[in-house]
Amino acid sequence: MAIKFFDCHGFGQIEPNQVWFTRAGMIEAQCALDPEKFASHFPMTDTEATTGKIYGENGSFYMVDKVKKIVTIPTKALSDKGYPMGINYSTEKIYNQFTPGRRNFCMICNEFYPRLGYVEPGMRITTNSVAWDTTNTTLFKTANTNFDSDIMYNDVKAAVDKGEAVYAYVVEGSHGKLTIGAGIANALGHVYAQVVKAYTNADGTKSFMFQFINEPTA
Repeated sequence: MAIKFFDCHGFGQIEPNQVWFTRAGMIEAQCALDPEKFASHFPMTDTEATTGKIYGENGSFYMVDKVKKIVTIPTKALSDKGYPMGINYSTEKIYNQFTPGRRNFCMICNEFYPRLGYVEPGMRITTNSVAWDTTNTTLFKTANTNFDSDIMYNDVKAAVDKGEAVYAYVVEGSHGKLTIGAGIANALGHVYAQVVKAYTNADGTKSFMFQFINEPTA
């Protein structure tokens, strides 16, 4: 498996199309970002960048360690321990009046707590906070040596338009992003998603609509 990240033209966005974690209380909003995994500065420092720290993004999944009161990047080790995993749908904050818009929102440590929703089969969301497995040549048929996100998007759209099943899972190394075309054996957190539409965000940037499903067995 080789993971590439979709070009968000900024940071990840989310549109909760059909969810009920908001009214069912299936949320976690009392845990801080893990300071070992997430940057504490924006822009992040050179040290943070070289040590692999990331920004928190809407549309990404994070695992909850309630004992330590942190949310952190999903890993196989944490998934094997049964840590719950929820999707980040935090309220956006405008940091700069000259760069408004949800694409310019991200999260760093020591600000406010992220808000995660626990998903169930039947829920639908739209997000561009995704990655893809470039080794899945069955899905990604078009030559894409530069790993262009538009080419990837068109391949997914073509498959969905044909009625083909296109799945996505959070996997090791995806920073919590749903990884389109990944194998189910690598899925973390018992979260399974199917692409139902190659879509757009409100600002016109490309995204994908996902429906969360039961674990595929075929």
